[in-house]
Amino acid sequence: MDQSSTFVSSNYAYTPSMPMREQQAEIILARFMPPSLSQSDIPNHLSTYTPGEDFGRLAKLAKEFGLARIRNQKKQIRKGAPKLAITDNQQINTSSRDRQPALRYVFSGYSIWLELEQQETDKNGIGDLEFAVKEAADEFCLGGAIPAPHVTALYGITTIATDQEATDIFRKDVVTAITNRAEKQQHESAVKKLWPDLVATGILVGAEFDGVNGGEMDMAWAEVSFATSSEHESLISELYDIFYRRDATRLDAVNTSMAEHESLISELYDIFYRRDATRLDAVNTSMVDEKKEELPPRSQPWVPHLSICYDNPEGFGSVLTRQLFEDFLRNKCPALAAAAESSDTTAKFARAVSGISLWKTAGTMADWKCLDRFQFDCVKP
Repeated sequence: MDQSSTFVSSNYAYTPSMPMREQQAEIILARFMPPSLSQSDIPNHLSTYTPGEDFGRLAKLAKEFGLARIRNQKKQIRKGAPKLAITDNQQINTSSRDRQPALRYVFSGYSIWLELEQQETDKNGIGDLEFAVKEAADEFCLGGAIPAPHVTALYGITTIATDQEATDIFRKDVVTAITNRAEKQQHESAVKKLWPDLVATGILVGAEFDGVNGGEMDMAWAEVSFATSSEHESLISELYDIFYRRDATRLDAVNTSMAEHESLISELYDIFYRRDATRLDAVNTSMVDEKKEELPPRSQPWVPHLSICYDNPEGFGSVLTRQLFEDFLRNKCPALAAAAESSDTTAKFARAVSGISLWKTAGTMADWKCLDRFQFDCVKP
């Protein structure tokens, strides 16, 4: 017997006493005929169907029984679908899901990042935070990973013209301000810490659109949130003044110097510098007024957070959800999972700040580059 024309059915078996074509007819009838029809209701042309024929005739047969058109490309007819064809839809979506488009948002300026101490560093030097940002991009099929784990101190500094100017300010003013403050702290309390530890308070998965409800960016994100403190706020304000109020800082120094020499100026005032001193006072007053108008102090509190991944805003609620992020932390980043715990304890865990870095963040995330870095462990306690 030709194996290609053999039917397999759990309800019918071939018997020598029954002609093959009648056997075939009963099998087809069992699949396509409503239960109410009797054996005598079988159309005469049904017995002429041969397995492997063009299935246009099978479609015609199905139509006669009031069924939808069926196209079966196999030579054998089965009552059920093969096991390989029965696949969970969610598994299909997960395994075949393509990468999300790269983050579209165009960032600006320069940024100051805080780098956190990393744990569980492997033999290749990859710490748990670096692993987290790279693994999250793969876990959620994102268009790109954050270049380095960080907590932003200042973002989008646009008062700098060139990379060299930014680097010079960073090395001279930023590093000096941090080390001077640490030395002062050591003198007062015998503890020298360049930056206070950051204490995690929870996680956040959110999205915003630029210009909508106060949003400044078009993006979705998942983060570990940290608490601020008076000491943190003081440090951030000092960094802010370095980049945004350099003229004001310089003017304060000039005013201090002038006050120290006030007695000398007074003595010479009537002899040589009367008109010049009057002019200088007027210029001074003008500069102070300008400082108040164009160089305001920082007004908003710092919102420290460790971003684990970014996506376009439409990814929020589908690609990025709180539950998915919690599961990711528990399964892949156990050292950070405590941040997702629901408990009355606000402080989940603390991480030391190991360094500070200068990044050029103009352009898309793929354009970001590190210009300079200051590691705290290079400073002797």
